Amino acid sequence: MIYLWNILIYQPIYNALIFIAQHITFQDVGLAVVVVTIIIRLALYPLSKKSIVGQYRMKALEPKLQAIKSQGLTKEAEAQATMALYKDEKINPFSGCLYLLIQLPILLALYSVFSHGISQPEHLYSFLSTENLKNLFLGLIDITKPFLPLAILAGVTQAIQAFLAPAPTAPSNGEKNMQNQLAQSLSVQTKYILPIIIIFIASRLAAAVSLYWTVANLFSILQELYLRRTVRSKMNQ
Repeated sequence: MIYLWNILIYQPIYNALIFIAQHITFQDVGLAVVVVTIIIRLALYPLSKKSIVGQYRMKALEPKLQAIKSQGLTKEAEAQATMALYKDEKINPFSGCLYLLIQLPILLALYSVFSHGISQPEHLYSFLSTENLKNLFLGLIDITKPFLPLAILAGVTQAIQAFLAPAPTAPSNGEKNMQNQLAQSLSVQTKYILPIIIIFIASRLAAAVSLYWTVANLFSILQELYLRRTVRSKMNQ
């Protein structure tokens, strides 16, 4: 398992950082983190787009979902009717899960890189070298140590992203069930509690992790704004 982790995730990310720092960002490893983050998010764009589009399509389906709930069906029949609706509309309610799961090992790999240090001959590809590389961002911030302003920025951008996401709609009849309450609770926690948790965690990790988090969030914010406009215009046609 460790061998597969190193070969498939850790070493490619580590060596991509070294290559970009050597040949693109003038030995600035912090800028290399920014470039790698953008490359990763571009590679994951199809999955993230599918997740965001699915959220807006799910929100558009809420009147039909409420109509199913109002029929007084048993829980099993309601679940079957709901899944049939998703199938008819070609919507996968779990499409965002894969996207979230893929990001976790990337974040762990980046954390591992800077916790072990840039110089790792056992993981470095033979055509690369770590000589003269600087563990700095813009020549000023040591990305191997915690840096509170970047941690705060990671939390703030996470909050902005959460506020831009489609919010769950309250039932039209005013009746709240467990599913509605759970959705509302998750929405509140994502907007107000998760950013604080991110700041707390990031403030204790290498600044490279905060930098990755911030750039990834900024990418997601721009993507959300772009897809919000394009998806809504298509849905209104």
